[in-house]
Amino acid sequence: MSGRSSPVGYGLYFIDVLACLLFCLTLTLVGARFSSETTVPVDLPELSGAAGGAAEKETVAVTIREEAGATHFYLEDRALSLEALGEALRREAPAAIQIRSEETALARVIGLAHASGVRDIELAYETRPAGGGR
Repeated sequence: MSGRSSPVGYGLYFIDVLACLLFCLTLTLVGARFSSETTVPVDLPELSGAAGGAAEKETVAVTIREEAGATHFYLEDRALSLEALGEALRREAPAAIQIRSEETALARVIGLAHASGVRDIELAYETRPAGGGR
């Protein structure tokens, strides 16, 4: 003989299903966005002046070499004296120059510092008048 199930069992089942539905509805409402996105046009300023000019011009290479006991200077691939190099740089002032040097004490120190992890290397220099005086 099979007995009838109790209506209390069906009621507990209904409460479980209802709790799951309410939980799913709560998750849906929490995750929903009820706002609309707005966009604002922005006019960005144009980069001008010295920084813009530097990007347009290319870097000029200056090479310093020791040959036959004398120091020779090259602007790109043209051999020049120190005075002619200075005149050429004044006449056609480049935005940036890259100085290439063979192994000297200065180049070795910069190489050692760079290999040790130093990334900010400043170069200080002093120019003297042609007479050699201070």
